[in-house]
Amino acid sequence: MKKIEAVIPHGRMERAFAALKDLPLGGLTYYESKGRGQIPTPVVHAGRGTSVYRPEFNVNVTISIVVKDPQVKDVVDNIVESTSTGLAGEGKIFVSDVDEAVDIGSGERGDSAI
Repeated sequence: MKKIEAVIPHGRMERAFAALKDLPLGGLTYYESKGRGQIPTPVVHAGRGTSVYRPEFNVNVTISIVVKDPQVKDVVDNIVESTSTGLAGEGKIFVSDVDEAVDIGSGERGDSAI
């Protein structure tokens, strides 16, 4: 089993979800995250156009999915194809090993738990 974590810009979240919807996944988890990378943070205008604020971090979404080994390529490819415009700083995807998975409700373990 592998865990895929994709950190993408918040504005591309719906495209990523749509690309993953048709894959046979057991499910996914996502959460809003903040970070710094190659893309500069946006300028935010506060008040009546008088003050300008530049946040320290960009708003991102981190998607976390645990899949069987043969599914990794399809999941990664779908995320890249749906979120990339070819520019640097559009996010990262990390793939790591998962030693064990346990379904809390059924008690199933291993591949059948995902």
